Amino acid sequence: MKGKSLTDKILHFTPSWFAVIMGTGVVGILIFNLPFGDQGIKTTVASAFLILNIVVFMTFLLASIARYALFPQIWMMMIHEPIQSLFLGCFPMALATIISATVSISMVHTKLHSLIMFLWGLWWFDLALSFASCILLPYIMITRHHILWEHHNATWLLPVVPPIVAASCGAILASALIDSNPEKARITVAASCASLAVGLSVSMMIITTYLFRLFAHGFPAAGLVVSVLVPLGPCGQGGYALLLLSKHFNTLISGLGVEEALYGKIAIALATAGALTLWSIGSWLGIIAALGLIEATYTSKIHFRVNFWGMVFPLGVYSLLTIQLGHELNLQFFRICGTILSAITGLLWLGISSKTVYLAFDGTIFIAPCLDDKPHIRPWFNASPKYAKDETGANGTSDMENAEEETAHTEEHGVVRNAQETKQ
Repeated sequence: MKGKSLTDKILHFTPSWFAVIMGTGVVGILIFNLPFGDQGIKTTVASAFLILNIVVFMTFLLASIARYALFPQIWMMMIHEPIQSLFLGCFPMALATIISATVSISMVHTKLHSLIMFLWGLWWFDLALSFASCILLPYIMITRHHILWEHHNATWLLPVVPPIVAASCGAILASALIDSNPEKARITVAASCASLAVGLSVSMMIITTYLFRLFAHGFPAAGLVVSVLVPLGPCGQGGYALLLLSKHFNTLISGLGVEEALYGKIAIALATAGALTLWSIGSWLGIIAALGLIEATYTSKIHFRVNFWGMVFPLGVYSLLTIQLGHELNLQFFRICGTILSAITGLLWLGISSKTVYLAFDGTIFIAPCLDDKPHIRPWFNASPKYAKDETGANGTSDMENAEEETAHTEEHGVVRNAQETKQ
């Protein structure tokens, strides 16, 4: 059986692949923050995950650059695809996980001023990308995508969650800057608070409409049912960012002539209450999602795709919030629950990554929904009328494989495309 060529893999390399970096990054951060175990061992393992994540990130970045350089026409196709375009929000979140992990691990060994300043500048770049995702992608959804109400799904959260992830990353950076550069720390905390306010408020609005969609139309089709865990992301990451930023409230109001200690304690109390509220909401959403996934597993055939990685990061940041609540409230219950959830996240990462690596070799996991009806896309420099087409099919796979993949696409994207045509 002939697999896809490297060029075909690049052609079908979608933005959803950056969810791999998000999932891998959060597992490393979880290991580093586990409430039990030797900190030296945890730091070593987390460092190994960080190195792996940086290598994967650079590989995926080069693959993405190659994709749009070789096939420039794909960019507009992808932007107009109602689901894959939303995964552009994964890029700033993937970058933020690398920045957070690097800062946390570097603070254990030594605070390298030059490294921290480089990461601080990189964080501003990531913050800009996060706001671009939060503003431009919803605008494209409003003006370019035509989706019926029953096709609303949790992937709508992907463009608006990046500011929340950037906010928690900013809080970690502020901890590294507070001693050497208090002014930069204040600016970072202020920008992170604004970023958290925007991302969390819009996310809660979308979760509300998503719940109505579930009540009215049930869970999404089998191809998108794995997205039901995505709402855990803003709840977990938002609560975690609240807890981290509240510790820097004294820094933010310093010099204003107010009682810093008093207002700092009030901020920590309010943030802890807010984080506990988000944790409770996430628990309810998580249980509903878990029940839906279990039922879908028994009643439908769910094809393994890259979007399975969308389950790892939300569960990981929810576990991170649980661990942080155990630290802030000094309750063993949250520490134990956080450790159990971290173990589940790790096992989920191990299973999905193993399957991904296996399918990546023959190329069957490389599928771009925006190319469903355009199988003969060729590089801009290739003058031949047809690209990479032989007797086995356009992508070097058998007709039977192509038919199976097309069936899987129809589950995930066909209904949305039909909705567009109907509305037009």
